[in-house]
Amino acid sequence: MTNGVVIVGAGHAGVQAAASLREEGYEGPVVLIGDEKELPYHKPPLSKTFIKDPEANPQPLRGEAFYTGNAIDFRPGVRIDSIDAGAGQLNVAGGGTLAFDRLILATGSRPCLLKLDGV
Repeated sequence: MTNGVVIVGAGHAGVQAAASLREEGYEGPVVLIGDEKELPYHKPPLSKTFIKDPEANPQPLRGEAFYTGNAIDFRPGVRIDSIDAGAGQLNVAGGGTLAFDRLILATGSRPCLLKLDGV
């Protein structure tokens, strides 16, 4: 049995990677891991909408039917502690492992505050 492709990061890039695998005919297992507990959503528009409406709900990148309909195993609320590339294995925060044949890292970026004198 194949372990398939695991995508770490459920933002725009991770979701599109999963979609592209299916669009290009990949039939093996696809696992999409995200550290947030909800479906992947549009983050840039949410920040602008939130200014006008603090009660605004995030708009998902794709509906739940996309993941189930394309046999994409979406795992929300999962963090990865480390990668053992040689063993083809991810070490999951809180315990456990996840095997992969191919790994896509689509974790995005976070702003870094620079410590500059006088600023």
